[in-house]
Amino acid sequence: MNEPLLVDARVGRNGRLRPRSFLWRERRYTVASIGRQWTDAGETHILVMAEGGGTFELAYLPDAGAWRLVRTPSELSPHTPA
Repeated sequence: MNEPLLVDARVGRNGRLRPRSFLWRERRYTVASIGRQWTDAGETHILVMAEGGGTFELAYLPDAGAWRLVRTPSELSPHTPA
């Protein structure tokens, strides 16, 4: 998954990004909680839990000032054997 996102985010007191909501496929998701945050290849990756469930991996590209969706709940959920 590599889809651009519109994200409403703030910078916390500790200097870390804090997404509050994001728009994906014409639907607004409110962020209920923020999980792990790390940097990879110049991007800041953040795991967020949306209200109503679902964990998403967002990435912020500071050079472009843009966000993208890396993984959706179905891509982050462990697969169960059939």
